[in-house]
Amino acid sequence: MLYFFLSYARGDEDDLVRQFYNDLSVEVRVRAGLHKDAEVGFIDSRMKAGTVWSAELADALSQCRSFIALLSPRYFLSRPCGQEWQIFADRAARYQEEIGIEPSALKPLLWVPLAPGKMHPVAARIQFSSDLLGDTCVRQLMRLQRHQDAYREFVFDLAGQIVESAETHPIPEGHRYADLESAPSIFHAPPPSRTESLNGSEGAAALDPLTVHFVVAALTRSKALSVRSDRQVYGDRPRDWAPYHPVRSSPLAEYASGIAESRSFASRVADLEELAERAELASQHNQIVVLLVDAWVTELEEASQVLTAYNAREIREREPTTAVLIPRSLEDRETVQHWRRLSEECRRIFRRTSDDDELYRSNIPTFQAFEHDLPAVLEVAMNRMFVNGTIQRQPGGETSADRPMLDAP
Repeated sequence: MLYFFLSYARGDEDDLVRQFYNDLSVEVRVRAGLHKDAEVGFIDSRMKAGTVWSAELADALSQCRSFIALLSPRYFLSRPCGQEWQIFADRAARYQEEIGIEPSALKPLLWVPLAPGKMHPVAARIQFSSDLLGDTCVRQLMRLQRHQDAYREFVFDLAGQIVESAETHPIPEGHRYADLESAPSIFHAPPPSRTESLNGSEGAAALDPLTVHFVVAALTRSKALSVRSDRQVYGDRPRDWAPYHPVRSSPLAEYASGIAESRSFASRVADLEELAERAELASQHNQIVVLLVDAWVTELEEASQVLTAYNAREIREREPTTAVLIPRSLEDRETVQHWRRLSEECRRIFRRTSDDDELYRSNIPTFQAFEHDLPAVLEVAMNRMFVNGTIQRQPGGETSADRPMLDAP
C-alpha cells in the first residue's frame, strides 16, 4: 500500500523537502508496523514542467491513499502541482460520492508563509491545521533549533493521521494520466479544448467531429445476480463496470475517457439504453461510437436485442463509425472459464463487424492491452470517419457554373 504522495513545488528548498519526506516515511512505517525498508510514500524531484510523467509518478497518483501538499507561493503557480492535486481530489470526491464519507485524505500544509490573499481558495477551504504548527510553517519548524521537539511531535501526529486514513478509507484508484498535457490543473483555468466532462451538457462538443461516445454495455450488480456468481467488477450503473479489478479498480469508461482525452478527443459516456440517442448524434456530426462490451451482457435478452439491432443499422447505413472493445480479464476466473461460449455469442451479435480486426477487438486480457488497443481503434475510426463522413454545411446563396477568374491588374 502507498500511504501518501508528497506534492511540492520544485525549487522550494528541495533538500529540506526530501528530509521531511524521509522523516515522515520513517514515522509512517513505525505507526503501520512495517519493515524499515517498506515503501510507504512517493516523492518525485526529477520532473520538470512539460515533461512526460514517469510511470512511477502516474501509478503513485492513481493509487496513493493520502495526498500531502506543501503550500508556497511557488506551489500555486506550478501547473504540475495543480495537476497532481486535481487527480487526487477527483479520486477523493468519487469516494465521498460513493461511500458518503469525506475521507480527509488531502492534507495541505503551509511550507512557506503566504501573504494575505495569496492562499488559493481551493486550499483555503481545506488547509490542514494542527495545534503543534500554530502560526508556524513546516519549513520553519525544521529550520529553527527551538522548534525541533514540536517538529518531531508534528511528524508523529501527521503520520498517525495518514495511517488511520489509509486503513479506514480505501480510496479507489483513479485514471492514470500518461503525460502532463492530458491532466487538468485545479489552480489554472483549462486551456481551450474540445473536451467536456463526463455526462456534461451538449455544448459545442456535440458538434465537434473529434468526439467519441463511449457506450457501456455491461451488467449492474443487481442484474448480475441472475447471470453469474462473481459480481465484484460491477456497480449500481453499467458505467461503473471495472473489468480489470482488482489490478485496476476504476471504471473502464472513466479509464477510456482519459485515454481519449489525452489524444485530443472530446469524450462522452452513456449506458446501453442511450445507444440510439448517441448513435443519432454521432451520425449527424461525423463522430465516433465505441461500444465497451461486457461479454456477460449477452446473457440478457433485452441487451442482446439492442446490440443486434444496432449492428444491423451500423452496417446498413455505415454511420456512425463504430468500434467494439470486449475485455476479458485474466484475473476474472469465471469469465475465463466461460469465455468460449460468451465470445461466440458476441460474434453472433456482431457477426457483420466481428471480422473487422481494426475496429472489433475481443479478448483484451489486461488494462495494458486495453491501453494499447483503444488509441489504435480511435485512429482507425477517425480515418474512416474522415473518408466516409458527410459534409454538414453547404455554401449559402446561389452557385455559378462559371469558372472563377482573378481580375487583371
